Amino acid sequence: MLTVIVDGNNVLIALGIRRPEAVEQFLQKLEMAAAEKDWEAFAVFDGPERYLPRETGPLVVRYMKGKTADSLIERMACQAAERAQVAVVTLDRAEGDLVRGFGGQVWSPRRLMEELE
Repeated sequence: MLTVIVDGNNVLIALGIRRPEAVEQFLQKLEMAAAEKDWEAFAVFDGPERYLPRETGPLVVRYMKGKTADSLIERMACQAAERAQVAVVTLDRAEGDLVRGFGGQVWSPRRLMEELE
């Protein structure tokens, strides 16, 4: 099973998604794709809760209050039992290099959108 971890704020900015309703549409697409493709998907955001919470199911949404999303994303990628089955979606070069160093995959936001189509 592929674990897809989305660097939430980084990806939303890269895709030009700003309005709350557009973010919800994006999260719904991600959730549907995760269910259809049998992914375990996470969207990790910096800061307080802003969008509909999702605690269980094919998509889990996490918020990092007082910490960066990168810290959780990197920990999740490092601690994965099957690191080669982890895909982190980000344009953050340092984060991507670290994930690749762990043996994980790094997808661009564009690649994720292709997967969601």
